[in-house]
Amino acid sequence: MPLDQPEEVYPYEKNMGFFDHIDELRKRLFRVAVVVLIGTVLGFIYVEELFEIIVLSPFSPDFFGYRFFCKAGHFLMNSDALCWTPPPLVMQSQQIQGQFVSAFKISFVVGFVVAFPYIIYQVWSFIRPALSQKEIQKTRRSLGVVSLLFFTGLFFAYFFLVPLASNFLLGYSLSPKIQNIITISSVTGFVTFMSLATGLVFELPVLIYILARLGIVSSAFLKKHWRYAVVIIFLIAGVATPSPDMFSQLLLGTPLLGLYFIGIQVAKRVEKNRENEQ
Repeated sequence: MPLDQPEEVYPYEKNMGFFDHIDELRKRLFRVAVVVLIGTVLGFIYVEELFEIIVLSPFSPDFFGYRFFCKAGHFLMNSDALCWTPPPLVMQSQQIQGQFVSAFKISFVVGFVVAFPYIIYQVWSFIRPALSQKEIQKTRRSLGVVSLLFFTGLFFAYFFLVPLASNFLLGYSLSPKIQNIITISSVTGFVTFMSLATGLVFELPVLIYILARLGIVSSAFLKKHWRYAVVIIFLIAGVATPSPDMFSQLLLGTPLLGLYFIGIQVAKRVEKNRENEQ
């Protein structure tokens, strides 16, 4: 071997067969399950506090999101148009296991959110043997970006989208003869689904990076079809925000559109690095 040839291009490379990969994947999944389980158990211990502080807070008039929109209305329009008082929330449990299931759902979501950086690390560790030393260095630095995007989307939905959508949905009335008595599972599902879904869709630049690395998409392709991307993004925003009002969809769709154009720049950088390697 020539002296100037690096000894370890793939330092973590393993001679593994199909079932060896399955066994390695099983080990990674087991570790993830253990960490999520620990987070879930800890969440269940404090589930009553979590329910009061996290789940019910977006339905309180003094929640940060409502205060933010009110101040924004004063600053932009010099009016109280965005100063909302959320309708009173009356809850009930219609199933004998309803409160326990909701408590478990809250605990599990807390466990998943807390374990998310570890989950990403385990995914990266599983694919690391197929990466070169240069790719390992690049992807290791991006692990924090993946977690940052997820938590940014999570907090964005929780503090802004959830109060906005809940205020619209609870205030909508089909008939004065109908009284809104919301089930506890509906409330917990609404808050957790919207927050998690937004956190995951904020990973759009990461998805574009992976597709660009695989050669499935290019920056030119993304730039050419940006109009179709706008339609798809706002369809996703409509699914992630079950509120039919246009304002909440714009509130989610606008940053997603920004992330899409950031993804185009990411794809360009991938292509430039590929050219330099050749």
